[in-house]
Amino acid sequence: MASRVWLITGASSGFGLSMVEVALARGDIVVATARKPEALADTVSKYTADKLLVVELDVTKHEQVVSVFAQAKDAFGRIDIVYNNAGYGVLGEVESVPEDVARNLLDTNFWGAVNVSKEAVRFFREDNPSGPGGTLIQTSSMTGIAAVGCLAYYSAGKWALEGFTEALAQELDPKWNIKIVILQAGWHRTKINSRALAARLPGHPAYLDPASPVMQIKGAVEGIDDGNLTQDVDKASRAIFDFLQSPDAEGALVRLPMGKDAIAVTKQKAAALKELGETREKWSADLTIDKSE
Repeated sequence: MASRVWLITGASSGFGLSMVEVALARGDIVVATARKPEALADTVSKYTADKLLVVELDVTKHEQVVSVFAQAKDAFGRIDIVYNNAGYGVLGEVESVPEDVARNLLDTNFWGAVNVSKEAVRFFREDNPSGPGGTLIQTSSMTGIAAVGCLAYYSAGKWALEGFTEALAQELDPKWNIKIVILQAGWHRTKINSRALAARLPGHPAYLDPASPVMQIKGAVEGIDDGNLTQDVDKASRAIFDFLQSPDAEGALVRLPMGKDAIAVTKQKAAALKELGETREKWSADLTIDKSE
């Protein structure tokens, strides 16, 4: 199979960096983007310019997003896969997170992802030389399946991204041959706790009781150390790579829960929704407009 061209955002660490390495090792070509491209210096030293292009990108800046896609086309002629991965988290209860901190997170995790999604769709439809087509991978999270306390704004961004992506997929003309995969990853050893959680904010006084739900959640999250996470991000990236070439990836929109924890959350949420539909159905049994009215 001919080498495919990937454009990967948030490529300096975590799932982004892992997929850069996996795609290159499998013979594909990568445009890797990051706010701090120097973080990719070690990777750059291993590959030639005809295999890897590293570009600075802040996904919140629309003009930079457009420029990166143009640079990818200039360098390699096309883009086959866009891995929409840039994002970070903030740990803190809703009342302790300042509005500017929450808005900045959503500007990156949601609006930045929207910027990349819109340009990816336009590029796949209009700029790929062999005709319309391409795959957009949206990096959601298992918190996009079930929200987590003290990660409310991160969870909200993933829920917004999931809803946006579902609607986007419905708008795409099938003849454009654009596929979308929503990746719902669980906890993997990615330095998520030490690097991607950009802030641990001082707790609100109302929540400082050691027995409170907030303190229990914070203790659990802060106890997740990179060294004791057992799910390997590189194995996950190889699984994602293989998934894209499997029949399971067929369809305009598919979801991929990734990790045993994400699978467990998916099953629990599915069971809860099934029960909700069954136990609340009676309250909608007689809502038809009365003809006598």
